[in-house]
Amino acid sequence: MILVTATLLLGLVASWLLFNRFPGLEQGDTQESGNQNPQLSIIIPARNEEKNLALLLADLKNQTCAIHEIICVDDGSTDYTASIARDYRATLITAAPKPDGWLGKAWACHQGWEAASGELLLFLDADVRLRPNGLGKLLRARQKTGMLVSVMPYHRILKSWEALSLFFNCLQMGANGLGLPPGFKSSGGIGLYGPVILIDRCDYQAVGGYAAIKTSIVDDVALGEKLKEKDIPFALFLGDQDVAYRMYGGGLGDLIDGWTKNQAAGVANTPLFLIVLVFFWITAVASAPLYLVLNLVWQQWLWSTIMAACYGIWVLELTRIARQIGSFSVIGIACYPLLLLFYLVIFLRSLVKKIMGRPVIWKDREIRQQK
Repeated sequence: MILVTATLLLGLVASWLLFNRFPGLEQGDTQESGNQNPQLSIIIPARNEEKNLALLLADLKNQTCAIHEIICVDDGSTDYTASIARDYRATLITAAPKPDGWLGKAWACHQGWEAASGELLLFLDADVRLRPNGLGKLLRARQKTGMLVSVMPYHRILKSWEALSLFFNCLQMGANGLGLPPGFKSSGGIGLYGPVILIDRCDYQAVGGYAAIKTSIVDDVALGEKLKEKDIPFALFLGDQDVAYRMYGGGLGDLIDGWTKNQAAGVANTPLFLIVLVFFWITAVASAPLYLVLNLVWQQWLWSTIMAACYGIWVLELTRIARQIGSFSVIGIACYPLLLLFYLVIFLRSLVKKIMGRPVIWKDREIRQQK
């Protein structure tokens, strides 16, 4: 049990490092931010997003900041996505047939960029939600840092099964180095967050934009790598209720396929230092309930009590982390072994598909991960 205790302690140290801080967007004078920034072009790639798109466009209509143009790229939708874009007076672009070698989102974003005329580009996923001062916070962050800004939105949980995203969301943050203490070499992040990317046109052109990452499944990580190659810094933030999203609201099948397409590909781009921290973190999180059950079976009551206390500590630690990244319930977190098991199964599924070259079906398209 000494090894188990050491594992749990190392896991807590890893947790403290991975989730040391939660850099959020600051409140600011949104009117002032809007006046001081270049013309802002918002680009929204959308494929069968009629429900989400209507909500996002309504949010954009209520922003306190000036918006030069809103461009919606209809990526072969079979629902009312195009009609909704027209109803909200967004500039609608019907995506041309996808060329060989391009993935759908990259192709849609590329066409949106070609049509945009602003000097400042904001790429938004259709499931993002913005309160009236959401854009103001993004623009203030850009002004304060002088860098490209990307945000991991706050995850609004509306259905019980959506809580299955807990460990995926935690690792979106931890494996990207976002929560590391200031001064760590890896704290600049390994990549961006695809749902919200605010970038100057000149920086976008310098890295070749989405054309340079047209084959990448995890396009946000790939774009971050291109920025690093050109020594273009970027700043990462966590969203809050002002910059949020609801992930995979289409159902459990969407959630499974959505996370499957990203997991194994993302690990290949993670620095070894962060992989080691994540390994110790997950191992420790899993060890507490596992050894609690084993000691109960073995009738080792002292160690059962100790493991029960460790389990409680991890529930508290996960609650500390989860409340910063989404509206996860305490009851759901208390049942975290089930959520962790789901994460491990999906990760294994993603890894097998990557190794075997099998496709993931996403939005009625086959996506094959590169081996």
